[in-house]
Amino acid sequence: MAFSWRRTKKFVRLFFVNGEKYEERVLIMKKIFFIILLITLIGAQADARICPKCGRDHLPDVEGEKEEQKKEASKTEEILLSVTRSRFSTSSIEIADACDKILDRLEVRYGKPKVWKPFPVYFRRYTGNGVAGYTQYGGSGVVEVVVYEPFENSVGGTLDHELTHAFFFYYLNSNFDLFLNEGLAQNSEYRRRESLRQTVYRRYSNGEFWDISRLYGRNRYDGSLLIYHEGFSVVDFLIARGGSQWIAAFLDELVKTDDINKTLSRFYGYKNLAELQTDWKEYIENGQNRQTVEAIK
Repeated sequence: MAFSWRRTKKFVRLFFVNGEKYEERVLIMKKIFFIILLITLIGAQADARICPKCGRDHLPDVEGEKEEQKKEASKTEEILLSVTRSRFSTSSIEIADACDKILDRLEVRYGKPKVWKPFPVYFRRYTGNGVAGYTQYGGSGVVEVVVYEPFENSVGGTLDHELTHAFFFYYLNSNFDLFLNEGLAQNSEYRRRESLRQTVYRRYSNGEFWDISRLYGRNRYDGSLLIYHEGFSVVDFLIARGGSQWIAAFLDELVKTDDINKTLSRFYGYKNLAELQTDWKEYIENGQNRQTVEAIK
C-alpha cells in the first residue's frame, strides 16, 4: 500500500484527538514504540560476536573479516599446491610437467645451477593492472612465481618468462642487472619471439630506443617498456654472436667482477657499451637474423 501523509495525519487526529480514552491510547503507542526498540536491539545483538580473547560482545569487524578471508584464501592456495617436484610445487600434474620441460630446456641451453631451492608456482586471476606475472626473491631463494594468465596461454610466454627469472637467480646466485635479466626472460618467450623482433624494429625505426648505457645498471623499470624490448634485442644479439652458454658464462663473470667493460672485452671483444651498441644497431637494421651475425672466434 502506498504511503499517504494525508492518511497518516487523519489517523493521528482520530486516534489522539477525536477518540475517547486518550491516555489509554498514548500508553498503547508507548508500548508499540518499546516493542520496536526491543526488536532493533535484539537484531544488533544477533550481529555481535563473542571475542575469543576477552569473552565480550563486539560489533561486526568488517576489516577483520576481510583479513580472515585473505588468510583462508592463502590456506586454500597452499592446499592447491598438491603436486610437488624437486624444483617447485604447483596445483596440477599438467602445470608441473610444463614447468619441468621449461626448466629442463633452460638447463640444456645455459647450464645447470649449482644450487636450487624449491618454490611455489601459482596461477592467479588477472587483477587488471597490466602485470602478466612476477617472480619474487627473498634472501637466498625464490619466494614464489605467480602467473596471471590462463595456463594454456602462458606456455611459451609468461610462464617461460617467469621461470627464466627463477632459473638465473639460482644459476648466478644473484638478482643481477635488470636490463639483462628482463632481456633473457623475454628471450625465453619463444611463442612471441618474432612479434618481439617486429616491435623492436618499429621502436628502433621510430627513434624510441635509448643508449644501452642508460638502461644497463639502471635497475628500475621505465614507463614505456624499453627495458623489455631493448633488453630482449641486446640479449638476442649477444646470443647470436656467441651462443646461449657463452652468454651464461659472460653473465657469471659479470656478476663476479661487476665490471661491464672488462667482461664485454673478454667475452665479446667490445671495449665498452658504446662499441656493443654500434654492432647491435647494425643487427637490427639488417633484419635481426642470427644467421647473418659474425660468430665469436
